[in-house]
Amino acid sequence: MPWSHTLAAAGLAAAAALGLAAPPAAADPGGSPGGRLVLTLHSGEDVSGRVLDSVVLECGPDGGPHPDPAAACDALRAAGGDPAALRAQRGVMCPMVYAPVTGEATGTWDGRAVGFARRYANRCAAGAESGGVFRF
Repeated sequence: MPWSHTLAAAGLAAAAALGLAAPPAAADPGGSPGGRLVLTLHSGEDVSGRVLDSVVLECGPDGGPHPDPAAACDALRAAGGDPAALRAQRGVMCPMVYAPVTGEATGTWDGRAVGFARRYANRCAAGAESGGVFRF
């Protein structure tokens, strides 16, 4: 191995040992968009109703106690992090029973504050019409 390659290899080994070889993955500015949202389902036609259920959804990396964080985060990414722009899931059949619930999302997405509330005809409709975000 030529002398210059030996020095380069030694320099890389020393940098790696000191933790300087590469920035951590979280510092990657090209990473996928994400955030942390508290999702709440309230009974009734607004957020003043009784809390039925609440979960935290973390995106980038996807996780939290949401039953399907990957699908919910993908839906939010497709909507640019705007819950008002979520697209309904196709092929989901919900009962035609009016038992209103209100879905509420609060938190941050890519550093922007998120505050959202919408009334749905029932819990099934909340999950389907929100692209799965409010399916919990």
